[in-house]
Amino acid sequence: MATLDRLERLTDLVLVLLNAKRPLTLDEISREVPGYPESHDARRQAFERDKRLLRDEGVPVVTEPVAGNEQFGYRIDPDAFYLPDLGLTPDEQAALHLAVAGVHLGDPSGRDALLKLGATGVAEARPVAALVPPPALVPLFDAVRTGAEVAFTYHHEQRSVSPAVLRFHGGRWYLVGWDRTREAARTFRVDRIEDDPVPGAPGSGVLPEDFDPSGAVPAEPRSGDGGEDDLLLRVDAIEAPRVSEEVGPGAVAEHLDDGSVLLRLAVTSTEAVRSWVLGLGDHAEVMGPADLRAEVVTWLESIVTAALADRPASGGQASASGDAEHGPPSDPRPAPSAPPPASVRLRRLLAIVAWLAQVGEASIAEVSRRFSVPEEEVVRELELAACCGVPPYSPGDLLEIIVTSETVQANLGPELARPRRLTAAEGLALAASARTILAVPGADADGSLAAALAKLDAALGSRAALVVDLDTPSRLLDVQEATEGRRRLEIEYHSASSDETTVRVVDPLAVVSLDGHWYLDADCHRAGGPRRFRVDRIRAVRDLGPLPDDAVSEVPVGRDAFLPGPGAVQVRLALGPGAAWVADTIPVLEVAQRGDGCEVVMAVGGRAWLERLLLQLGPEARVLDPPDLRSAGSEAARRVLRHYGDSMKGHEIP
Repeated sequence: MATLDRLERLTDLVLVLLNAKRPLTLDEISREVPGYPESHDARRQAFERDKRLLRDEGVPVVTEPVAGNEQFGYRIDPDAFYLPDLGLTPDEQAALHLAVAGVHLGDPSGRDALLKLGATGVAEARPVAALVPPPALVPLFDAVRTGAEVAFTYHHEQRSVSPAVLRFHGGRWYLVGWDRTREAARTFRVDRIEDDPVPGAPGSGVLPEDFDPSGAVPAEPRSGDGGEDDLLLRVDAIEAPRVSEEVGPGAVAEHLDDGSVLLRLAVTSTEAVRSWVLGLGDHAEVMGPADLRAEVVTWLESIVTAALADRPASGGQASASGDAEHGPPSDPRPAPSAPPPASVRLRRLLAIVAWLAQVGEASIAEVSRRFSVPEEEVVRELELAACCGVPPYSPGDLLEIIVTSETVQANLGPELARPRRLTAAEGLALAASARTILAVPGADADGSLAAALAKLDAALGSRAALVVDLDTPSRLLDVQEATEGRRRLEIEYHSASSDETTVRVVDPLAVVSLDGHWYLDADCHRAGGPRRFRVDRIRAVRDLGPLPDDAVSEVPVGRDAFLPGPGAVQVRLALGPGAAWVADTIPVLEVAQRGDGCEVVMAVGGRAWLERLLLQLGPEARVLDPPDLRSAGSEAARRVLRHYGDSMKGHEIP
């Protein structure tokens, strides 16, 4: 006897539970849904797998107590299965389409959500932003949306948190909430959550009455309060303008005669501050407090010592510092793994069936285009769907779908035409895409997209669940206007990869926000081709007039912040266990496990960027190839240590 396709079993299971007038026990389900094993234990395992898959796909399988030996029964609540009518106007729906097309989130959840909402096809649009979420973000979004307490491991410790809001800021996602383990407000970096967050029951995440998430600030450099523990950091004239803009004018304690600045910053984490400071390389020196200055000196000396001994030791994390013209970006996230084939097929089939219930008839080619499925798969899946239904599976109990070689006809009734509720991933994709576009400088805060988002929030219960902050570097408006007006520019640009300031003539192509930083894609006359420039590293802009008609108009391909230039060098690094995270947070060409650590190969456009990365990683990172870069980290450490040979004597600290 041929094995039943799991998709057929799953589809029958959905239809049976959706039509159940009361909770059905496992024995009843196995009698009504073909394909479950005869053994009770095997049947239970198969059903639990199916139930978990359905719930992951947003199908609300409800478990309820029943009389009898089995104690529990199962059904699908139609009110929870179907999405209420959002009442989107054509303009609002079009605005959502453009938002999803313009924001890259790393998976098709946004497109799947639009199909559920009746989209006629996702619009093509030039990418505006990319902010790929870490895997933990989806369950956290669901927990915030439903007000559920959530448990996860953070810094090797189990935490229980009442979530308040998720915030994208500075290229990273943060969870702000009440840490019930600490009995205090806390902000967590989502990419540092070490396992899958487990939400509790809806409403279980009770927040203190006076809790205000708007005051929570991610753990990053910010103005100090004048206390003895504040970081006093001298930044030279080269990096002073950019860093001052990054931390805000309130952090500038003194402008020095040589063009450098003295910053006063709060210290939230010694490790984070050390990594951020070393990410500035030769351009920054810790002036105080003495213990933090000593910590940086000790760290640098350990790099030199480890290089002499040619052995890895303990390391730390790197902070955002790279520019995209030559070097890898600060913190790109890996694309999430593809979902299991059965879940993809079920999600797709339910969307196709709902659409066919609305239109009644369509060509196979149209279904293929609309749902991005090869025509032969469309035929195969719809022929399978025509065999699905409810007991006793007589012709009148099956889905009325007729498939020919060119068309499909469906008579499925109005109930199946209703759109299904969005999964947590789909809701997150729509909300994040819309909020990102609305955060772009110049966006219409009262337009169609804002109206669509308000309706979506009301349906999802996610009105305050997400906040998206995009930075606004001082030259952003200049490059946006030049791009939209097709104007040639002369820019003064400081490259983090080469640590050089150059003057370039560029023809702007696009302005895009990637992982929290704005970039200008442009045809660079000096480089003789397309390059990507981080906008906050553009120090001056001069308008050279309209672009000629024959100017390049194609946007460089790729959504990663780093576009390797022709001079990029492949560098192989050996990373100890404390630095193995690099393989997940910086674009690598190859990765291979080596004991507790790993080896990675990455494209590096300039020695200066590599030096700063090695300073941040510490002695746990070693360059294996090419040979001429093996001493890059220790040489950089020795060079930076020379700054710390000078005392603070005679310098008046404000």
